[in-house]
Formats: sequence, structure tokens, C-alpha cells
Amino acid sequence: MFIKIIKNILLVILIFLINKQATAITGEEISAKVSQWLIKKGIKGTPVFSKNTFYEDCNDEIEIKKVFQNYKTIKVDCLDKNGFKLIMRVQTSKRAENKKQIKPKKLSKVLIRNKVSKKKNELLKIIKLKKSVEKNDIIELADIETVLVEKKHQTSFFSNKKELVGRKLKTNLKMGQTLHPRHLFESFEINNGDVISIVSNLGNVSVTVSGEAQDSGNLGDLIKVRNLKSGKVIKGYVNKDKKIKIFR
Repeated sequence: MFIKIIKNILLVILIFLINKQATAITGEEISAKVSQWLIKKGIKGTPVFSKNTFYEDCNDEIEIKKVFQNYKTIKVDCLDKNGFKLIMRVQTSKRAENKKQIKPKKLSKVLIRNKVSKKKNELLKIIKLKKSVEKNDIIELADIETVLVEKKHQTSFFSNKKELVGRKLKTNLKMGQTLHPRHLFESFEINNGDVISIVSNLGNVSVTVSGEAQDSGNLGDLIKVRNLKSGKVIKGYVNKDKKIKIFR
């Protein structure tokens, strides 16, 4: 009699468990949902979760989202009032995550830059020195020439002689060198073509006439100027306020 009662109790428990499993969602099903979600996000990963555990079936949506910036920790929530809430780990591929984090815009710039750099035989006009020059020299037209060179490795160069004539050098340079902005003083007190005042001092007497600069120069530089009244070209020292001083 006692054995029969025990059997009946076990049978009831078994029926209860079968019915519960029939209305439950397994850990394996939840893992499969997470895997599909990861694929949609472009992440290659495997959920680390017990597939043999049973949870009460979810009658609402199942929400899946990452807990941190990466996809290594995932939160799974059943949006039922009393639905399950789970946290699971995901074994992700580092390569896949890095690939996900690359912004398409940046990648396109890299591709464009590489494409440009592979062009061959593209020639540029650049200015080089026809002779050696020294620090503080003023560049003249006879000092420079235009040459054609391949674009490869050429940066910060000059292609117009007018940009260089009258400029003052910061350093000694050898014949054949390419002129770069770093070789030159950046600005001038007086530029070639400026209308200036020529101040001529003779003892205590000072005479001022209008002139036109024939060179560019900084304070203290000796440059050529043309007297607008006589047309004569003379040399004088650059002073402030667009003045050239002539000492006699």
C-alpha cells in the first residue's frame, strides 16, 4: 500500500515536470536567440550559458542588449511583468570586434590615400637651386630654375619663381637642392614692388624721396630701390615704416 502511494506521488511530480517543460524556454533556445542577435550586429561570438536550464516561457518580447561598450557581457530580459532577467558572457573574436569599430568614413580615406600614392609617372614642377647659396642671401632669379620631378615624396615645395625672388634664406643650401618654406624667412618688412621712402642722410641734412623696392627684405637688409623721380637704381638698408636709408 505504502509503495503504491509513493509511486502515485512520483507520477504526479513527473507529470508536473513534463507540463512545466512544455511551457518553458530552455537555455539552449535563449543562447540561439543571442547568437542570432550577435550575427545581426556583425559580431562573431559564442554565448557562455547553460543550455540545459529551463525558464518560464516568455509571453512578451525578449530584449537583448550589451552591458558595456563591447559585446563580452550580454543582458537578456523577458519583458513580461514577472519575466526572467539574465546576464551572460560571450566569447567574441577580437578581430570581429576591431572590424566592427572601424568607421567606414576613415576606411574610405585610407583607401583613397593608398590609391593616390600608387599612381606612377605623375610629374610636378618644382623650384631648385642652380647654384649654392648661403644663409642671409637674397634669392635672385638667376639662382633658381624650374624642373620636372615625380610626385612621389615631394611635399611643401615651390612651383612659382615669383614666390621666391627677393626672399631671404635662413640657412646654407647646395646647388640642386629643392627650396622649401622652412629654408626661408616667412615675412618681409619691405616686399619687391612696394612704394617706399628713400631717406638720404648727409651729415645733419636728411632728404626724403619716393622710391620703389626692387627686392624684398627685412630690417637691416641691403636691398635695391629705384628713385621714382630720377629712375636711378640705388642700394639702401631696410628700416621701419617702409623706409630705406642711404648713407653717404
